[in-house]
Amino acid sequence: MVKLFSLLFILLSFSFSNLLPDEKRTIGAYVPDIRLQDHEGKVYSLKDFAQGKVLIVNPIYAKCSSACPVMTEELKKVIRGLKEDVRVLSITFDPWDSLLDIKRFKEIHNLPSNWLVARSDEVDKLLKAIDYKYRYDERLKEFEHPNLYVIITPSGKISRYIYGVSPKLRDLRLAVLEAKKEEVSLNPVEGFLLRCFRYNPETGTYQIDWFFVFDVIGGILTFLVVPLLVWGRSLYALVRGGHA
Repeated sequence: MVKLFSLLFILLSFSFSNLLPDEKRTIGAYVPDIRLQDHEGKVYSLKDFAQGKVLIVNPIYAKCSSACPVMTEELKKVIRGLKEDVRVLSITFDPWDSLLDIKRFKEIHNLPSNWLVARSDEVDKLLKAIDYKYRYDERLKEFEHPNLYVIITPSGKISRYIYGVSPKLRDLRLAVLEAKKEEVSLNPVEGFLLRCFRYNPETGTYQIDWFFVFDVIGGILTFLVVPLLVWGRSLYALVRGGHA
């Protein structure tokens, strides 16, 4: 029971001002093309796995008994609602995670083919690029780490961070669209959806851009009302002339 409350305290304390990444330094920076090893021992490069798609990176460790499994399940639920083709990388920062550990993690969560659970001898290069910090608690035998997802553009640049263990579908979709537009033109619906929302760095979420929405509504009303007024005046003049 003591350990349970200690773990809960760790999770709550990750309000973690001292572990959160410095977005002013990292956003727009490229991540290194590190080598990844999956549970079968097959080696990929980060670039080859991403295949020119938006990449969602979620640092975890396979033996985690608290936040990492929850984050994985919650992201899996949200991914089902995405229409965009993305790649997901759960990469362990635990040097003691074996191939068997990451294999068990992938199988327990029944992850799809576009989702790689991997380890890497070069993981520190990636963690440094995204400014991901963690600590090991010797007493609890657990890692203290922030809970976040990093959105990487098709060209390999850090585009956005999404914080917490349960990402919202709207936030994730907008972050993916934002990263995707670097390489391709969004269709009109995607472009309009992205334009209607503005990222708020203080809350780490997307919020409706009411100024833009009201501008659009005003434009639509002007487009509709002005012709109606002109048509109404013409009709009134015609009717009045007919009674003269």
